[in-house]
Amino acid sequence: MSSKMYQRMIAAAILIIVIGISRPFPMQWANTLCLILGAALIVLTIIIGQHKSNQEHV
Repeated sequence: MSSKMYQRMIAAAILIIVIGISRPFPMQWANTLCLILGAALIVLTIIIGQHKSNQEHV
């Protein structure tokens, strides 16, 4: 993956988290789901980046 792809994934995750924080949905579970999905996307992006970085150094 290119660095632009990582930037897009992080941007999408931040957008999802902001949506979850602003609570636009009347159902609490939908807002919570946005926060969880955003956090999971950030964690996955970091893990993928570290894994790719380790493969490049081998």
